Amino acid sequence: YGSASADGSYGSASADGSEDETSMVVILNWDPDLINRLGDAARKLFFSSRDRARILVYYQHIGEVAATIPDNLRAVSLTTFLAPLFAQAAAHSAAGADPVAENRALFQALTVYINNEDIAELVGPEAAAETEPPYHIEVRLQRRHDLARHLVAIAAITGSAGADIASLLSTTKEAYDARHRSGFSFSDLTANTVGVTLASLATRDRASALEMQQRLAQVSSEEDYMPNLTAMSMNGNGGDNLSESDFNAQYADRNSPEYRQRLAEIETLIAARPVFQGLQL
Repeated sequence: YGSASADGSYGSASADGSEDETSMVVILNWDPDLINRLGDAARKLFFSSRDRARILVYYQHIGEVAATIPDNLRAVSLTTFLAPLFAQAAAHSAAGADPVAENRALFQALTVYINNEDIAELVGPEAAAETEPPYHIEVRLQRRHDLARHLVAIAAITGSAGADIASLLSTTKEAYDARHRSGFSFSDLTANTVGVTLASLATRDRASALEMQQRLAQVSSEEDYMPNLTAMSMNGNGGDNLSESDFNAQYADRNSPEYRQRLAEIETLIAARPVFQGLQL
């Protein structure tokens, strides 16, 4: 089993980090369209007609929450939606619904809304035609729309296809950004890691799903589940918009002790958030 490097290649290495005679390196040309297509496909795996019905229910719940938002607001926090939606999920579970399936559908519906996607792609055109589109408002996390999009999209992929695939897509995209686009971003990676953690716990098993419903229904602040990026010194201090050369100068590649230490620090900060405290992540 190999690991991906900063340039998006994938292979195996010996214990000292060098390639040996049994190692194999595969160079993959990841591009944004391919990554997005893989992410969309992973999100939509294993959907049943019952799953689609659940997604539609949560899409309608989202519309109910959106209808309460004052017209003069340009954007709201992700927490505005998370708390009432998970309260609904808890109510559905108390009435006999499968909490894992409820949480999975919730993340799917929320991703459609926040990313302003077409709900018909998930539930079909006939069901979508019977659904009133919700009032749309920009949803942000720590005042950034992109972070909210990262968190919910990766959570939806995790709930459908698993944490390993979600994490691979997440880090691969950051590697591509480092070489070709805005640069590698630890802020994005932190939001992705929170999304993977949330969805992993919310869909792991019945007990964990129910516990996460109760915890997320009570969140009142983004810092209940998301580390403060400014306090982590990620903005303007070598943590965002790193070009490939800058990334390699600091971390060599994503197998280096320095990079793994940075990831461990992020994971520790996430585990300390109130929503995750006391849970086996």
